[in-house]
Amino acid sequence: MKKIILLFGLVAIIGNAYSQVPENLTDEAKIYGLSKVWKEADKNFVFFDQVPSLDWDKTYQEYIPKVLETKSTYDYYKKLQEFCALLNDGHTKVYVPWQLREVKEVATPIKTELIGNQVIITEILNDTIKNQGLKKGMEIIEIDGVPIHEYASNKVKPYVSYSTEQDMNVQVYEYNLLKGNIEEKIKLKTKNGKVYPVSRKLIKPESDTPTFEFRKLNEEIGYLKISRFWGDNLKAKFDSIFQNIQSMPKLIIDVSENQGGSNGYSNYVLSHFVDKPFMTSRWKTLMYMPAWVSNGFNTQWQDNEGNIVQPKEASKRYTKPVVVLISEKTYSAAEDFISAFLNTERGVVIGRPTAGTTGNPIGFQLPGKGAFQICSKRDYLSNGKEFVGYGIAPQIEVKKVIDENHLINKGIEILKKEN
Repeated sequence: MKKIILLFGLVAIIGNAYSQVPENLTDEAKIYGLSKVWKEADKNFVFFDQVPSLDWDKTYQEYIPKVLETKSTYDYYKKLQEFCALLNDGHTKVYVPWQLREVKEVATPIKTELIGNQVIITEILNDTIKNQGLKKGMEIIEIDGVPIHEYASNKVKPYVSYSTEQDMNVQVYEYNLLKGNIEEKIKLKTKNGKVYPVSRKLIKPESDTPTFEFRKLNEEIGYLKISRFWGDNLKAKFDSIFQNIQSMPKLIIDVSENQGGSNGYSNYVLSHFVDKPFMTSRWKTLMYMPAWVSNGFNTQWQDNEGNIVQPKEASKRYTKPVVVLISEKTYSAAEDFISAFLNTERGVVIGRPTAGTTGNPIGFQLPGKGAFQICSKRDYLSNGKEFVGYGIAPQIEVKKVIDENHLINKGIEILKKEN
């Protein structure tokens, strides 16, 4: 189970997100919410060994006065996010109530990325901003008068959940950096010395990224981008383009910006690109038996072998040369896809280490109509190697640069050498 499934589950838990959220919660509700996060993590969280310096019980006690000092429901939730983020897991997080996010955490129509040590504008989605003079490729050096990395470290990083440094950079510098109160303009200073005040009220165009995008790069090489492993009619959508894929002598499969989804879907796709059975990731979860504890035994692990997935029949296979693109934005079920692909030895994986975050979260409701989730399943490669908290390394690493086609270009270079 992966990203979209857990999101659907949390929507169901939260219920009517548009019912009234109180301006401030009672002290009793604040303590209950904090205690709920502490208790459920203590019981279900599967990565405490990856945060050895964290004393979870002591930290819980330290946060009781901190949550009681908050003056609003929003401030309370930011404190809960800060508490939960100490677990250092991308699938373990607190969600601010939707009504508050609609006002307090609104992004500008600007996309940014951390490239090297620079925060670069990679896309501008509103003409008003373009007319102000901001352009794709510009470097942002300050936000609201604060140096960019200081701003990111103090205003953003403490509240986001991530499992690895590479995922942290995405969460901080791409997904959350420019968010803030819809009524407040954000002031961006670029390397040219100019300050650009940008409204968060500016409209962003509706975007509907297709699940699958297939095109010819040239007469020899096809390109298949998979944006997610979830959604309606996913198998039918894939089947509808597979004949076009089969017509190409060589293929690039791009999961470098794949959001995750269901590993059932990722296995379905991969089964078309192999000619022998393959093993999926292994996993384990906690088993708590009170009677065992009374006899002096600690919580035990239940270890589970991965599944064996059969290839599709010969007429529905693509067995010609393949390379796969990955990056720090390869998440969850897409990491399961890479784990299994490596087992098949079907082709080369190129790019950068994946986000290193996957697993089955359990969702819970919190006071004030927010929610949180705890990762309860620990996935690892079929050879026993851990990748959550580390990422899956490519076989050929490609440094991140401003050129958005740099991974594709490397894939073409490699495939040209294939006979």
